[in-house]
Amino acid sequence: MKESFNNKIVKKIVGEGGVIDDNEKLQKYSSDYSNVPSIAPAMVVKVREDGEVPEVIRQCNDEGLSVYPSSSQVHFYGGTIPRKKGAVVMDLSGLNKIHEVDELSHWVHIGPGVTWGQLQMDIEKVGYRSIIPLLPHSNRSVVTDWLEREAPTACKFECNETIASMWVTWGLGESFVTGSASVDNFRKEGCFADGVNPQGPGSIDFWRLLQGSQGTFGIVTKAICKIELLPSVSKAVFFTSGDLSNLIPPLYEMGKRYVGFERFIVNDVTLAAILGDINLKSSLPGWTIINVLIGLPAGRPDDMVAYQLDYVRNELKDKFPEITISERLEGAPAGTEEKLPEMLRKPWPENKVFWKHVAKGNCQELIFTTLLSKTPRLTAIVKNIALEHCYSVDDVGVYIQPLEDMRACQISFMLPFDDKNAEESNNVQRLYHRAIIEVLNEGGYFNRIYGGIGDVVYTLPRVQGYVKQVRRLRSLFDPNGILSPGKLCF
Repeated sequence: MKESFNNKIVKKIVGEGGVIDDNEKLQKYSSDYSNVPSIAPAMVVKVREDGEVPEVIRQCNDEGLSVYPSSSQVHFYGGTIPRKKGAVVMDLSGLNKIHEVDELSHWVHIGPGVTWGQLQMDIEKVGYRSIIPLLPHSNRSVVTDWLEREAPTACKFECNETIASMWVTWGLGESFVTGSASVDNFRKEGCFADGVNPQGPGSIDFWRLLQGSQGTFGIVTKAICKIELLPSVSKAVFFTSGDLSNLIPPLYEMGKRYVGFERFIVNDVTLAAILGDINLKSSLPGWTIINVLIGLPAGRPDDMVAYQLDYVRNELKDKFPEITISERLEGAPAGTEEKLPEMLRKPWPENKVFWKHVAKGNCQELIFTTLLSKTPRLTAIVKNIALEHCYSVDDVGVYIQPLEDMRACQISFMLPFDDKNAEESNNVQRLYHRAIIEVLNEGGYFNRIYGGIGDVVYTLPRVQGYVKQVRRLRSLFDPNGILSPGKLCF
């Protein structure tokens, strides 16, 4: 790292305390819960103001230094680990301001350092809740999780696109605003733009370049994210079976009727982890649909829940006699039914071991998108691969999240392992890489390209046209290739 860059310029931009070059402190940024090889950055730049980002990026361009953005306080997929030595990590966790809660349009304007714990606690005070993934870590960045295509538990169409306009610095150091906030006088007197339309400016959907790009096109410094009113009434209903195939038709049926807000499938392993005690899996049903019926305060909340509950108790029970429909979760601790709706509206408690790590301390996730109708076969394939690798199928967690009113779903296979046991860790990685190939052969779609997936996906003959075009696009926004080299196909 050039001394002139470190001392004379960056410290002027971010202040004396904004530069970390102590070897011991740099190790914090060299690894996470993933299996991505550990590489420490040469320097960490902690920004505190939006305007510092383009200045640092321009200087890194001048010096030819690679930059890896980091917003969250905890990482699971290797997204912020440098892929080459001598790189700079830009720590955006200090951009943690909640700029505005737009109660009229149900959106919130936040920086990338705002975490799930911070956001949910603040907006609850004014009667709102986050659209939220399944029990995210309290210290994860809200903006980062949406950019990385986490799936919301609310599977309604209008909740799928949870992020709208974004303020971004491209790799060449230019600032830009996407969507309907791109007008020069946004939020000034005389401007009626609300920033909640993600398209544009112009006919290009710039937001699509940023989703899933893992910091290879630009660095987001502010975003507008969707929120909803806190419900006045909530009630959890459970649909259980020992066979996953039995739960797919009623799930489609509830989707057509718009029954429930949070709606997803988990197996016994995942449900036990969510409840905080992996030993519960032996007493829980093999597969469970969790459906939370809600009544919003803007209307008749009790009636809103009542008509959905009547449909579940009568028509659905008669139509699907092969499954068990209950308002009490069999095998769960007393009171779970009452606690669960509020629990699903919040991140995982910071003072508890993260639910995905409850079983063995770490977890390798295989996450992809498919059709609900294909999930039983794909589950059988992954479990067969687990058996071939002498991995207990009784330890495999499965979480199926419908998307956009059941149009598709995101499925996550969670493979717990002890990362202090080298043999077990290596076996899980072999299982994981084999499963990637088999899932691709069965039509699974990977839109979250984490460790090892890109090595397979980007070498497929059918995607070479895409790879060529995305590299061409990247050269326009980051001509020197300083942003996150080594990720994706760059």
